[in-house]
Amino acid sequence: MVKTTIEYDDDCIEVDVSKEVYEYLEQDRRRQQAQDRSDRRHLSKGTFEQDCIGSQRVSIYTDETYLEVVHKMELEKLQSALQTLSSDEQVLIDLYYYKDWSMERIGQYFGISRMAVSKRHNRVIKKLKELMGTWVPFSVQKYF
Repeated sequence: MVKTTIEYDDDCIEVDVSKEVYEYLEQDRRRQQAQDRSDRRHLSKGTFEQDCIGSQRVSIYTDETYLEVVHKMELEKLQSALQTLSSDEQVLIDLYYYKDWSMERIGQYFGISRMAVSKRHNRVIKKLKELMGTWVPFSVQKYF
């Protein structure tokens, strides 16, 4: 007979068991520990947050710091894409989006029709979407 400790809920009991039962219990305990280690390694972030934080979990879409970082990343990516445009394309975007000029007024500036401005605008927007990898920033989605 071998003495072993059996845990039940929060209670531990020492009992005498045969060697075969002891070996079986020890093997089962090791298997359970290995399974627990494996579970902890494979625990997804979402599940981890849910288990650890529960109902206090903050959505990343309402977290101000996250939104500020995403917004800054969006602006940097948009600025990089804008810098690759030709000077006329940059002027068109600047006049239309930043100075709120109408397509007709932009046409007068360039000496072309409103329809030509609209076509250029559409080409520039398509080019920007391609440069940005079809990723459209949250802050300018309404324009695309």
